[in-house]
Amino acid sequence: MILIHIHKYKVMDRLIALEILLKYKQEKSYLNLTINSYFQKYELSRSQKDFITRVVYGTVQNQIYLEYVLKPHLKTRVKSYEKMLLLMSLYQHLMMDAIPDYAIINEAVNLAKKKKGIRTSQFINAVLKQAFLTEPSLEELSKEERLSIETSHPLWMVKMLCKQYGYSTTQKICQANNEPPLKCARVNTLLTSQDELLKDELWQKGKLAKDALYYQGGNIAYTKEFQEGLVTIQDESSQLVAPYLSPKPGDYVLDMCAAPGSKTTHLAALMHNQGKIDAYDLYEHKIPLIQQQLTRLQVSIVDVKAYDSTKLIELYPPLTFDKILLDAPCSGLGVLARKPEIKYHESNAMDEIIQIQQKLLENAYPLLKNGGNIVYSTCTINKKENEKQIQAFIKRHPDMKVIKEQTILSFEYHSDGFYMCLLEKE
Repeated sequence: MILIHIHKYKVMDRLIALEILLKYKQEKSYLNLTINSYFQKYELSRSQKDFITRVVYGTVQNQIYLEYVLKPHLKTRVKSYEKMLLLMSLYQHLMMDAIPDYAIINEAVNLAKKKKGIRTSQFINAVLKQAFLTEPSLEELSKEERLSIETSHPLWMVKMLCKQYGYSTTQKICQANNEPPLKCARVNTLLTSQDELLKDELWQKGKLAKDALYYQGGNIAYTKEFQEGLVTIQDESSQLVAPYLSPKPGDYVLDMCAAPGSKTTHLAALMHNQGKIDAYDLYEHKIPLIQQQLTRLQVSIVDVKAYDSTKLIELYPPLTFDKILLDAPCSGLGVLARKPEIKYHESNAMDEIIQIQQKLLENAYPLLKNGGNIVYSTCTINKKENEKQIQAFIKRHPDMKVIKEQTILSFEYHSDGFYMCLLEKE
């Protein structure tokens, strides 16, 4: 568990954190987008933003554990507002040092009184005092159940990962998913070099990808390097995908699922901005985001459009492309450190995703030239979406062969979990 050193914060900060958590719960919204919308609405200092972000992400990241701690102290079912206020307060008590318990309880009571009245505030006061004094026991649980609660990963997910990777590896994965992610960027080699940027000591060399840098300052998006297009935000595991495809200047490349454009622009950099990339995304609203990336990084060889890539065969004759990147939609089990809300998606959602991945691969196959390459990649570590998906694809198309494949687990390099596979058409 991470201990964060925090000083005094006003009731306003906790109110904003609570509103974000309730909005996330009710609308099943993405945490990062909801947080950003609130930060635009209010004028907040850097320390206030840090506090709110930590409380929101920490509460969601540790939700299963917090609910387990809270459960013995609830005699009846409580409404969303009260439940989220209790969980948020418990998180501060258990995992944020230097906030005294009396301050946490006082602020929670004030929030409850303001919104729900005196009776609710008395209830919140009583439950928190009781919960703060007791230590939860996990002794009678199986080791899989204990890991599920301690790391707040649903039991179905823990069991699935244990089956695929074994218990000790699953334990490391779950623990790594609760650590704060590093701030990682990729050097835009069209405009500068890694050596040039390393002259500033705030940037440090990556340990996995050739053009990776870690930033020791604040938000990378606010740096002059980002605004001038010298770097782009991209996790180090993700930076391995485009080099896996290894496109050459002059190639004709298809990027089937391009948003937000990190890998698309990486392909263009590897091609020295020579050749052509046709990039597609299903969602119209994501196209301007990709185009902003292209402009900022001075990439000129990409044609980007909104279209359903499971139907791309309707747009092109067979054997059109030299190389194809299929960075497929997936369950996202490799990026839980950045997006903890993904943990609480229903397990059956994966069945639908696996079918979409299959349709995308089936569309990629006829569009690829003989002797050409496909890279299939995902930001999940679920073998059904990765190795097994590829095995089934090769069974259907024996002229496709695996050249190399790799799975990166989140604990190995403190990066996102990723799978990538290079295929060749004979």
